[in-house]
Amino acid sequence: MVLNHTPAPVAGSLLPLVPDVSGEDESPRPVALSPGEPCRCCGTRAQRLWQGPDAQPVCTLCWLTVNLDSPTAAHGHLAWLPDAPAADIINLQRRALIGQQSESKAVRKQGRRVWNWLARHAREVEGMWGTSRAPEFAAAFARLPPVKRAQMQQRLEGCVLILPADVFTDLTLLLPLGRTADNAVHTPAWATYTRSDLYAKPPHPLD
Repeated sequence: MVLNHTPAPVAGSLLPLVPDVSGEDESPRPVALSPGEPCRCCGTRAQRLWQGPDAQPVCTLCWLTVNLDSPTAAHGHLAWLPDAPAADIINLQRRALIGQQSESKAVRKQGRRVWNWLARHAREVEGMWGTSRAPEFAAAFARLPPVKRAQMQQRLEGCVLILPADVFTDLTLLLPLGRTADNAVHTPAWATYTRSDLYAKPPHPLD
């Protein structure tokens, strides 16, 4: 069944995804949008969409990345992964998070392996900034005037918010339209990611 005839945006038309805060005095609350359009930051047609910057539709993971001052984002860390577009890292993380909640032991193991690889890149952020914790970056953003905030964002290019799997008890927050937890990770893209040069490092002994 065709769910939407509108083609997803190509990579060049996606909005830049750089960590940010809402700018609100209180913790931001997501404003729900009707599903169907692709996320303007990663291109995924998600089951749940939220109002992002300039009222653009964004998926849950992208919304959290640009709202580091939200309670859910506070559970995450920034990881430095500049060798791939942020949209690709977001979609790789999405499948790793979904995979960790699979009924299949093999899928859960692979999901943890990929997620661990993503999360290990928080070390580079810690080395540069002394922390990788999202709430600390949110607090710093909130204190900075607009010009210095933009400068800090430039320095954070290549960083993506990585969240633990247990943050999401409702998988509709992560799943693409027309996908279930069982088939969301069984896509050609997942196999390509896990066999690519980007993901060529050997697994950690504790994985």
